[in-house]
Amino acid sequence: MMPREQHSMGPSRPLTGAEKVGVLLLALGKERASGLLKKFNPEELNIIVRSTEVMPTISASELEGIVEEFEGQLGLGTPFVGRPEDVKRLVTDVISENKSTSDADDAFVTRQDVWGRFGALPDDVVHGFLKTQSPQIAAYYLDRLGSERASSILKSFSPAERNELMNRILSLGQVAPQIVEALETSLHEELFDNDRRSSDKHVTMAGILNNMDKEESADVLRYLASIKPKDAEAIRKMLFKFEDLVKLSAKAMTVLMDGVPVERTVIALQGANVELQGKVLAALSPRARRMAEAELQSPANVAARDITDARRAIVDSVLRLSAEGAIEVPSQAD
Repeated sequence: MMPREQHSMGPSRPLTGAEKVGVLLLALGKERASGLLKKFNPEELNIIVRSTEVMPTISASELEGIVEEFEGQLGLGTPFVGRPEDVKRLVTDVISENKSTSDADDAFVTRQDVWGRFGALPDDVVHGFLKTQSPQIAAYYLDRLGSERASSILKSFSPAERNELMNRILSLGQVAPQIVEALETSLHEELFDNDRRSSDKHVTMAGILNNMDKEESADVLRYLASIKPKDAEAIRKMLFKFEDLVKLSAKAMTVLMDGVPVERTVIALQGANVELQGKVLAALSPRARRMAEAELQSPANVAARDITDARRAIVDSVLRLSAEGAIEVPSQAD
């Protein structure tokens, strides 16, 4: 038995119940603590983790005071130092490995759904997706698809790529559960989280088309409609010119102009028609409106490029707010 510390200072304050639980779990070790933590509910686990933010470091002698009935067992081996960061790491590690039954069931259903949906995709879609992945990850995905399906998809790769993937599939070992879960999450986000992923791309594409000539943007939309009609329709609804501000509701205009500097508004309105100027000015606060009107009555010599940039920035704000659901943008048909 190691000699006890003779001059322990003791904790700076009495430990809370949650802190004592954390110390005991740490003393038990990860393997034993894992079984106990399965019996805690999520709120109790959160309490233990939060307690580590203010928990003092605990020495071996202080631990013995907490668990007198186990003094003989806990006094063996190297001196014990219960650091709060170790408690937090222990609980976090075990939570990641042993989620509550309901969470595990939900995650299992989600994972099965991801692999089922992935397997239902056409070969060309799967091939295109795998080409964007590293060879090792692509090999894992192919392995999960099964031999018959993997064989079909591998035909689309070049001989060199096919040979490398086959070698990596052959060398695949046991993949850690945490890595599998991360890959499944990535698969879901990249292929099936269409609402978020597609919305971001639609905003980007609409911004590009808004800056093109009318004929050019029409050509691009016709091409997109021939290969991705749903995406083309979504983008078409987001096409918006500076002049289209007159179509926005008064509420949408107020939300929009609240985030636009007055200086930018004044520059953008240079040369705009009276109707559009009135629509924009009506959405400003009284003070901002007075400032803008005074500037517009004595227009400065503003470069055409600056006017274009100011208008483009406002249109980008419209698209962003529309994508966030903060305002509604009338469709082109409306």
